[in-house]
Amino acid sequence: MTTQQTERVNKRTSVPASHVGIVVAVCMRKEKGVPKYPQTEVTIGEYGVEGDYHSGPMRTRSNGDLEQNRRHVTLVAKEVFDELNRELSTDIPAGGFGENILVEGLGDLSDIQEGDVLAFSSGVELEVTGQNDPCKNLMVYHNQVPKRAYGRRGLLTIVRSTGRLKSGDSITVRS
Repeated sequence: MTTQQTERVNKRTSVPASHVGIVVAVCMRKEKGVPKYPQTEVTIGEYGVEGDYHSGPMRTRSNGDLEQNRRHVTLVAKEVFDELNRELSTDIPAGGFGENILVEGLGDLSDIQEGDVLAFSSGVELEVTGQNDPCKNLMVYHNQVPKRAYGRRGLLTIVRSTGRLKSGDSITVRS
């Protein structure tokens, strides 16, 4: 880990289990790639955002193999975009990391653990399956984005309760 990455890890703030954040944007894209595009509202089905490329019971790995999909819905913190945009003079838009949900008020999401539940005011519930590692696709914004986003690209989740999501919905983290 570089000195910069270590400093970022040390600056992270813990998010209390009862802390409430806000959905800033909900995004989807029918085909593979970034960015995903902001929508007025999305439907969270059994396997993710209905109509989104990553929705489904199985996913194709980069080597072409199929595996069980443990990343139905992805989330990223707006705070991370704000920091990267400031540091790198970029303009990463909502959906820019390929996330389905952009949230604010929960820090950089790095303290949220596998198994935690994200409960939305609309009734949707997502279970965290892990942190989302940055990929080279993010270099479209700046060649340093993947490196600078390491450890704070956001969360991978599976659907526990379906429903609809829109900007302004609240989100609570439950351990």
